[in-house]
Amino acid sequence: MKENKIKRIFTFIISQQPVAFLTILIIRLSNLISNEEFWVLLLFFSIIPSFSLFTFLKYPWDFQKERHISFLVNWLSFLPGLILVYLLHFGKISLFIALAYNITGIVLSVVNALGYKASGHAASIAGPSTMLTILFGLKGSLMYLLLLPASYLKISLKDHTVIQFVTGTFIAIVSTILAYYLVGGF
Repeated sequence: MKENKIKRIFTFIISQQPVAFLTILIIRLSNLISNEEFWVLLLFFSIIPSFSLFTFLKYPWDFQKERHISFLVNWLSFLPGLILVYLLHFGKISLFIALAYNITGIVLSVVNALGYKASGHAASIAGPSTMLTILFGLKGSLMYLLLLPASYLKISLKDHTVIQFVTGTFIAIVSTILAYYLVGGF
């Protein structure tokens, strides 16, 4: 049981919010977005979604409750973030990031609402990895390596099967590529 608690803690470390933070920080440090864009993206795609982690305090070790609240908090954060990025006339890269998170979130929510448990964890790594690959090529693709420990953790905890993890990965990659084409490239 203690081993599972340690694994669960590691799943939080490589979850949507820290991965989004790291991705947005890398993009900012590469001077591809302004400070204003950085703070708006960080707020709506990392900081506000982090509030879902507080469910862990109320329902410790209850993956299902944390999962449902996480999807809800993401919906309440991602869409306003996209709208704000659009209204503030931020650059294409910020629009790409916001749109990719929204498309991925919508597709994951629909798939999960239809009764299939596609991995949000896989998507939260594969989407940003795809963003960084589009922006930086091979160097950016190194973030995909986070899928290895994440898949081990989520599958060994029996949160997901291999195919559920692969499905979440696939959804995020396709959604992110779609977002790239919708913004018209860079």
